[in-house]
Amino acid sequence: MPRISIVIPCYNAQRYLRGAIDSVLGQTFQDLEIVVVDDGSTDGTRELVAGVQDERLRYIYQENRGPAAARNHGIAAAQGEYIALLDADDLALPRRLEGQLAVLEAAPDLAVVGSGYVWIDEEGRRLSWATHSWQAYPELNAFRNWLFDCPFVPSATMFRRVAWRDVGGFDEELTGPEDWNFWMRLALHGCRMTWHREVVCLYRHRPDSLSEDAERMSAHSAEAVRRIMQHPKFPPELFDAAQQGLAVRYVDGSKRLYRAGLWSQGRAALQKAVDLDPTLLRDQPSRLEDELVSAALDPLVADPIQFLASLFDHLPPSALELTARQRHVLTRGRVELLVRGLRYGKPSLVRQHLGPALMRLPGWLLDAGTRATIVRALRGRRQAAAARLWGRR
Repeated sequence: MPRISIVIPCYNAQRYLRGAIDSVLGQTFQDLEIVVVDDGSTDGTRELVAGVQDERLRYIYQENRGPAAARNHGIAAAQGEYIALLDADDLALPRRLEGQLAVLEAAPDLAVVGSGYVWIDEEGRRLSWATHSWQAYPELNAFRNWLFDCPFVPSATMFRRVAWRDVGGFDEELTGPEDWNFWMRLALHGCRMTWHREVVCLYRHRPDSLSEDAERMSAHSAEAVRRIMQHPKFPPELFDAAQQGLAVRYVDGSKRLYRAGLWSQGRAALQKAVDLDPTLLRDQPSRLEDELVSAALDPLVADPIQFLASLFDHLPPSALELTARQRHVLTRGRVELLVRGLRYGKPSLVRQHLGPALMRLPGWLLDAGTRATIVRALRGRRQAAAARLWGRR
């Protein structure tokens, strides 16, 4: 029986699936099986898998039921003691399985190991400016941290199959945040987790194919937290923190809806966020302002400044006080883009945003958001220069 089972759920992912399979077959650790679960694809997925000549590859077909059901189906059919997840459009780096297995086997009481990832676009190009929460995420076994963020992506995790069984697998009624809900239920169950802070996969960042995907993701993300709050093992002393975490989910949902052009739905989600946590509007710049700027800087947003300007036309009543800071927010967006251009060698971004940023900067220097942006930029440039210097030595 194989030591590790790699479960790959897929739905109409023929374009990427062969790359995912090959990235597993090219691992330094080879005592494995690959379980591809076809979730009702209508493309050539079945034929593609049939063309791979390797006896360790298994193909399972099911009617379309979503990624959670596909993962559960694959894990139930798996034979390995350890389960490694890999989405069909992601790529595993060659030492992924070897490194994660070593961490789990060194500590028999560990249930889950999470590792790092970098984002790539649809063509496989690395998105160098995309941020990664795993790089600075604190202790995984402090449950409160999980209420606010999920640092794991499925394609960078490995866990013991028995842990999946003990919590009843993935919640098949959730689509999108089903993996985050799964990690939180593992944490409530007392399963220990740890980091293997090395990049082990390339995580593909793709635009939502349909606007309803954004609506579903927004609703299910909030529902994932609500279900945790109703869990019999949920600590009641964390109720207020969970309310704040729920507000963050609504903020994230509003960002996704705004990016999809669903302005009224985004406004409604943002209203729910502020109703749950009024402190989102506290201070200048407020946390909500930070979130709006980050939404505009998503690599999938074609024109961040125009997007930011449009946001101010669709704020909910409770956040209208932000309109007084519209000039600051737009300038901050330009400064962030300018920093990105300088840091990652993108002269077009520098040319586009340097003039407008400099014209608006003098009256804005007292703003804490600008100061923080400039400090980050200078620190990043200094670290990059030092790295180049040491590399030459």
